[in-house]
Formats: sequence, structure tokens, C-alpha cells
Amino acid sequence: MSMSSSISSFGAGQLGTGRQVVKLAIQSQPPLPPKQALLLDVAQNLQLTTIVQDVCSQWNIEHPERYTLKYTDLPNIPNFGYITEENRHKLKNGDILSITLTPPIQAQETFTRIRSRNMEERRPAVEELSKLSRDYTFALEFIKLNGIVSLMTMVEGSQMVNEAGLGSILGAFQELMEHGIVSWDSLTENFVKKLINFIDRSLAKSESLLFGIVARSLAILESIVLNSSKFYGIISKEVSVSSPIPFLERPAVEVKYNTLAFINALITKSSNKEAVLRELTMNRFNRALLDSVLNHFHGVVPEEIAHELYVYQCYVMNLVEERMRTRFTGSPKMEEDLRLLPLRAFPDEYSGSRNKQQISEQHWKQLGFMKGDPKLDFSDTPPGVLALDCMLYFAKSKHESFTRLLFSHTDNQCPFAQTSIALTKVLCQLFRIGEPPSDIGYEYIPCLVWNEEPFKEVFCIAIQLLFKTWREMRASVLDLEKVMTVVTKQITTVLQSGSSLSSFDVLRQRFFDLSYKKIMESEENSQLLDEAVIRSKPVQELCERIRPEITLLVKEERLRHLAEGQAFPKVGKRGRDQFFYCRLSPNQKVLHFGDCSSGNTSLPLEALDKKIQVPEMRLEIGASCPHASKREKDTTQNIFSVFYEGDEHLDFIAPNVTVFNIWVDGLSVLLGKRMPSKASEEDLETLLNMDLKLRLLDIENVSIPSQPPATPKEPSDYDFYYKLDN
Repeated sequence: MSMSSSISSFGAGQLGTGRQVVKLAIQSQPPLPPKQALLLDVAQNLQLTTIVQDVCSQWNIEHPERYTLKYTDLPNIPNFGYITEENRHKLKNGDILSITLTPPIQAQETFTRIRSRNMEERRPAVEELSKLSRDYTFALEFIKLNGIVSLMTMVEGSQMVNEAGLGSILGAFQELMEHGIVSWDSLTENFVKKLINFIDRSLAKSESLLFGIVARSLAILESIVLNSSKFYGIISKEVSVSSPIPFLERPAVEVKYNTLAFINALITKSSNKEAVLRELTMNRFNRALLDSVLNHFHGVVPEEIAHELYVYQCYVMNLVEERMRTRFTGSPKMEEDLRLLPLRAFPDEYSGSRNKQQISEQHWKQLGFMKGDPKLDFSDTPPGVLALDCMLYFAKSKHESFTRLLFSHTDNQCPFAQTSIALTKVLCQLFRIGEPPSDIGYEYIPCLVWNEEPFKEVFCIAIQLLFKTWREMRASVLDLEKVMTVVTKQITTVLQSGSSLSSFDVLRQRFFDLSYKKIMESEENSQLLDEAVIRSKPVQELCERIRPEITLLVKEERLRHLAEGQAFPKVGKRGRDQFFYCRLSPNQKVLHFGDCSSGNTSLPLEALDKKIQVPEMRLEIGASCPHASKREKDTTQNIFSVFYEGDEHLDFIAPNVTVFNIWVDGLSVLLGKRMPSKASEEDLETLLNMDLKLRLLDIENVSIPSQPPATPKEPSDYDFYYKLDN
């Protein structure tokens, strides 16, 4: 069959023009015999059955109704699965397709082969099933045949843990379940216990299971923990959170990842996270993370493992949440902790009388408490009594540094208690204490991951940085707010280094290298105008004149971010395709979105198969969103929804407050509404001040009158002229 005849077979009248035609390559695939590949210009308005019939006719294949089109499996080609009328619009020039059995026929044949008693026939069928199951259309047909039940029966009946094909069976089962067609509560107890048995036997035996069996068993158990209230109790009872730790020593990346994901899932569902994390610490989980994960990858951690490290870091840092929200109530334990501070600071004056002698008021003042009664300093939440915990931890574990800060500088003494309370509040904000982990977060700090008291250790370094900055600024108590602004900038800048902060020594060095002078140099070009100048009437009038122009700049910046796009996690979705990518069309009339594999992915418009017309959409923010009730701890931060086509809605969970502000502002601009975020107001004021400063450079150091100059009286007559000298 010549290539030219295949191209002309559709006829010029059916091809269409422009975007309606895609150039495709079509080849045969087993069980069909090898055929010469066809290069076709395919009109998108043609029925798929028509295309298949024509190809089968050219290849002399009988019963074309048994066949359909699917993407050809090729290395480095992301497209996969059957072509249907619903997804055919994703086809693009250069795609390579195959003629293969339709999903119902393929599902029936595969189902029959995997149940064969002939191992030579069953083994390749199971391996093929694990690949085919990735496709939703095939999965739907296979599940209709009770395929899930058959796979569970095979797993339950396996006698040899290293049985050939068991890893592929588990892989196929996992792929099928991730489509969300079948509830995780529909599994059997024997199947769940069999998976637990695989884990136990692999840990107990010197000859371990094939890594694929271990990895997939862990992955399936993780999904059960997160999605099945029915079987979570069985798993949490049979598998302790620390038991999978030895799997981190396995070299396979998949095993390391699934081990971390399973442990994080157990933490997530636990009603007592503190006890679970304490058990992990007692079983040297932190050390295992350092030796078998962080050091194993030499700082270049795969993206999926980075996310799990970030999640674990969030849970560890959030251990201080309860103390952050607790006021000083005067309980005996709180009273004792508060009393220990002056005892640590002035041990010679209170020796032998720890519980009897009254603490001197002068000593409370030397410690830097603001109020006459030091208990009142811990009345605000945050930081609550967490500030007291941090101060006491510093006094106990870093006693030499503690006393040096208190007594080495007598001039313009920095108040230890006041600054500690303010610093603890800043750290709570920077580390987002009390917020659940983001489904799209990847930013972890190694020294926080493997340390047992990461928040307090950061405090111990940061309080020394604060005292250093206080001296460099020659500050007084009245300058506390200014000092905290500078220190917050120092801490924020260093923490952005993320995964390079391998130890607290590195963190300390980075903190101390970023001096007050360097901060001022970096801020030199962004200084705001003097308040007196800003408040002057002429400048205010100028400000109001240029405000619409600057507001337009802020709106355009928001829309530019929407046009670049952003990946968002799907609500309640884990595993494959747990993210979707959304971006605004260049003409700002359509929102495009579609599945993506990673939170760091950037996709072109052509790869996004779903659309929302901007004039038809409606924006909901926070508690009014459909997915607000699904968020942990009833938090509605950083979530919004776009409604379209009646009750259809696309639910967003922003990875951070910056992305949240950009998107809700941008979507509001598209709808002709006011930008709702405080960030838009801050950006507007910053740009206004910068613009004003540039406009007023020529009159620097010139006083601006508060009132315009008086208009002179009219002359008695207008009989005058100017003489211009040539």
C-alpha cells in the first residue's frame, strides 16, 4: 500500500483546514500482524469509527468494529491510553497511534488470560495488565468483569511471597484503584491483612521480598489509610508507625518514597500526632532520614520524596501548636517553668531556696519582662506559653549563650523576655504553625527534618541573631518594632535557602552573615518616602492622580501570572494525576485546565483539554467553597472555587498565600470586581511610593508647601508686553 494512497483515502472534502486537521502516524500492534505505518492528515470532525474502518480497509483487516485507536507506548512520550471522542481533541501533530483491540474486548481477553492455570500465559498477561490499567477506559471495562475481586483473590491465595508476577498484580490493582471507580471500603479484610503480611515477612526474613512487592504493598496501604475508615483501624493496629523504618535503607527510590508516604499517612490520620511522632523519634526515625534519605541523595532529593519530607517537617513543627494557643493560666507546672528562668539566670542568689524564696522584682526586669507581673506577658496567643518554653529551652540547653546575652551588654540592654515573645510569634508566622501541610509543598529544610526540637533550636539561633542586630542598630526599647522588622527580613531571607541548610551550624552561619548593614543595602532602593512628605496635600493630590494608572499595573501583573499558569492539587486525590494545571488564554476570555503529573509542571494551552468561559464563571472564596468542609481542622485558608455551566465547579487549593492572593485577585479582575486581597493593597502602596519617589527626585531636600501659592491680583490693565532681545 503506497503512502500517497493512504493520505488521499479520506478525500479532500473531508479533511477540513487549519486547526481542524492533525497529522498522525498510525501503526499496527499485536495481536495484529505487522503492517506498514500510515501517515495521515486526519480531520477532527470525522468519527473515530470511520478512521478505524478506513485503516482496517487499507490493511485488509476484518471486523474493524473490534478495533480502536490508542497512543503507542514509546519512551519519553507522556501520552498514554485509548483515543475516545471525549479526549480526541488532545491529539496534536506528530502523535503516533496504534490500531488495537477495543477496551471491552481487550479487557475480556486480559481477564481470561490472567486467570489461566498456564503460568507461561498468565505471567505476560499480568505484566500487560499493569500497563493497560493506567487507562481509565480500559479500567472501567476490566472492573465491570469483577477484575478487582479477581486480583484480590490472587493476592490472598499467593503462598510464595516472591511468586512471579505478584508485583505486577499489585501494580495493576493500584492503578485500577487510583481511577476512583471503586471505593477503598469495598476491599476485603483478608486482602488488607495479606498486604500487611508481605511487609512483616519482608522485615523478618533475611531474604527480603522483591522491592516491587514491598513498594506497591506500602503504596496500597497508604491509600487505604487515607481513603478507608473501614480498614484504617486494622492497619493502625497491625502496623506500628515505626515498623517500616528499615525500608528506608533499601536503595530503591520507589521503596524509600512509599515508606515515607505510608508513615506520613499514618501521622495524618492519627488523632494523637504527638504520640506517633514520639514513637518515631524513639525508634531513631530522624537518624534514618539523615543517613538513608538526605545523605543518600547528596542533597539532590527527588521531587516526590521532597514533598514527603516537607509533609513530615510540617507535622514536626506543628507539635508546638497547642502551646502556641495556650495562655498562661497559672498552673503549678507553668508557675514552676516561669520561676526557673530567674533561677537559671541568677543561680548564686537563689541557691538552696528554689521553691521558697520570692523572686526579686529587679530580676524580672533584668530578664526583660514588660509588665509588673511576668505572667501577663504570656496572655496573647500566639505565641502563648510557647514563648516561655523556648526561653526555658534556651536557658537550659544553651546556658552559656543565655547568660552572655543577659549580662554582656549593659548599655541599651535588649529586653530578653519581650524580644523572645515577639520572636516566637514571628517564627510561628514564618513556619505557619497550625496550618496543615500543602498538597503541593516541596520546600523542606534538612536540619528541621531530622532534629527532635527543630522549632526551639531555630529560636535559640534566632534570639542570638536578634541581640546581634539590636547592637548593630544601637536600638532602644522604643525601637523594638523596627528591630523585629529587620530580624524577620533576615530570617526569611536565610530560610529561602531551603534544602541547602543541612545543619544548624550552617543555619547559624547564614543568619550571622546577613548583618543589619547588608539588609539596609538591599533595601536601599526600596525605601519609602518620608511620612511628612507623603501626607502633604500636593503629594496626596498627585498620588490620587496616578493611583488609577498604578492600579492598572497591579491588575495586569495579576493577569500575567494567570496567563503563565499554576499547578494545583486535586481535592482528595493522591497518586497519579493528583494535580491539575490552570492558565488563562492570551485573550483573557477562557480559563484552560487539565491533568498534570507534578506540582512543578508547566503545561502549554494545547495540553489543557478543558475550558471555562470567563463571562460564565463565578468565584467563591474560603468557607463558601464546596471543598471547605473537606479541609483538615476546618481551615478554609488558601482555597477558592470557580463555578461554571450551572453547578459545575473547579476547586482550588493554593500552595501558599502568595499564589492564593494572585489568583483570587486575577479572577476578580476578570469578573470586573475589586481585588480582595490585602497583598494587592500592599503592592499598590509600594508601587505608588516608588513612583512618587521617582517623580519627586528633582525636589529632594526642598520643602513642599502644604498649600498652593496664592493667585496674584489681576493687573489694573492689560496694556503691557514683553520685549524679547534677539
